[in-house]
Amino acid sequence: MTLNVALLGTGRIAEYGYIPAINKIDDVNIISVLSRSDIRGSEFAIKHSIPKVYVEIDDLLADNHLDAVIICTPDSLHEEQVIKSCRAKKHILCEKPMSTSVESCENMIAEIEKSGIIFGMAHNNRFNAGLRYIKDVLDSSSIGQVYYARSILTTLQNDPSGWRALGKESKFWAMSATGAHMIDIFRWYFGEPTKMKKVSLSPKFRSINDEITTLSLNFNDSIICDITASAILPPVNRIEIYSTENTIIGENVFGIKTNERIYHNNEKVMIEPISSFFGEVVDFTNAIIKSIQPRSTHKDGIENIRIMTNALSDRS
Repeated sequence: MTLNVALLGTGRIAEYGYIPAINKIDDVNIISVLSRSDIRGSEFAIKHSIPKVYVEIDDLLADNHLDAVIICTPDSLHEEQVIKSCRAKKHILCEKPMSTSVESCENMIAEIEKSGIIFGMAHNNRFNAGLRYIKDVLDSSSIGQVYYARSILTTLQNDPSGWRALGKESKFWAMSATGAHMIDIFRWYFGEPTKMKKVSLSPKFRSINDEITTLSLNFNDSIICDITASAILPPVNRIEIYSTENTIIGENVFGIKTNERIYHNNEKVMIEPISSFFGEVVDFTNAIIKSIQPRSTHKDGIENIRIMTNALSDRS
């Protein structure tokens, strides 16, 4: 079964994440791309040998040969694009964050469930080898009782004139760019947090959105997880897990291209890194073919937004 997909958006994630991943999969074809700029869309399509370019999503969705869309647009555009794609009966892989508010996510979910399409939440880091190693260790219970974990992830995409920083197309900056990834991983590991505390600042550019946030999540009064997301610090990409008997340290475990290093009780773990976007697209397309749920769903999307919204609802 060959699946025809469209990319909504022509940014970094589409170009460096999804296109190389899809090109490795024989039975998935990119047949169209959506761009707000006809010139930008045409240049992108020519560069990547994509047959069709659209500036209006209704025209793109009218293509009867199209099976699914991959949404890589700014956060504020996701709701309309998801709802229209649902009504056109197109399967959806949606970049994180799912949207800009819990209410918006609820609107999307109502249409997703009504339509019966497959919806994948694009939390690509669930497919990174190092983070999957940690998940397997936690699931095996061989690590002992975990009491503390922490992660820090900064972004080089820290342009204060970019859409994440300006507040019109996203309500989050650091949390949208990197925090959402870490929240998802700790939810994947430990379930739903029961309490949270945060400190959020915009000290460098005075952005309306957060430039640096530290978020502490409490899981059932048993585990504390600290997350630091930043758009203004030098590159850091790290996760740490501490239990009664074990320590696991992961370096360079998040991102499109990783050079993962995992140390379990100070011993280096031999892992085979893969493209997380390749794993994500394979998971999504298999879900379509087999009519099953992908690894990350709309539930993961809305819970992630719920945590981010609660964390940033009042700056402190």
